Amino acid sequence: MRMARSSTHRARRRHGRPALVGATAAATALALLGAWNATATPGTDDAREDGRPGAEAVRWEADPAQGTKVFEGVEKKPGEIGVVDDPTGEHGKTYRLHTSGEKTDPDERVRVETRGHRTPDGERLRFQEGDKVYVGWRSLWDPLPTAEKNWVALWQLKDYGGGAATPPLSLRARGNGTVDLEYCDPDLKTTELWQADLKTGQWYDFVVGLTVSDDPAKGKVEFWANGKKQQLKGQDVFKGATLRADWVTDKWGVYRSDGVKGPATAYLNSAKVGTSYEDVAP
Repeated sequence: MRMARSSTHRARRRHGRPALVGATAAATALALLGAWNATATPGTDDAREDGRPGAEAVRWEADPAQGTKVFEGVEKKPGEIGVVDDPTGEHGKTYRLHTSGEKTDPDERVRVETRGHRTPDGERLRFQEGDKVYVGWRSLWDPLPTAEKNWVALWQLKDYGGGAATPPLSLRARGNGTVDLEYCDPDLKTTELWQADLKTGQWYDFVVGLTVSDDPAKGKVEFWANGKKQQLKGQDVFKGATLRADWVTDKWGVYRSDGVKGPATAYLNSAKVGTSYEDVAP
């Protein structure tokens, strides 16, 4: 993984577990959310090959004690981002991203999001061609209004620089009580890679594994939900271009289409970037 390239770098050309209190509650939730446990747990393929403890390979971590300075930036249109106690009492200090949902600019969609990663030495950590990274985090949403035929982006892999457009990957809540992982190719064609039911007021764990490339034969996506590796369009690994600009980075929070109304709150915990699943799994 490399730090950001200089501003003179030219744009790349495109290539043609719910964490609930108590075993009974957890078992009930798992029975209701079978899609979250669709495939086998990570195995030896996910182990570090160099034998080092996973913690040594964590490249970035969102430490609530450091506030929002761990992010490259924050976007509040309108909204507020702060640190609070976990509302469930399970995971300690937690980031809280809240929006009233009332537009302050008629030309801007409602959003309250973190943007990117900033290391303890102040450097910006961005993902570029050839990088292989794993991003893990834990999220809870309450409230989270949705609407039919509309979407709410909860996490985005967003591209920046020349060629930037619709995010290559995004986790989106829909108006039918589901959440899905959506892929957008360089021609802006979207594909639903994965879908499951989504409930407010409980924690969900996620890990996204990425090979960053503008070449659709080299770019790769892997996805885990609640500790279980998920099938993406029937595959363990989905191949497709994951870069079409100068770099990509992460965004967490709430960003939504105009048909969704009302206040929304997202909680973020244990967000990390590393070089293996074990490095970052919540």
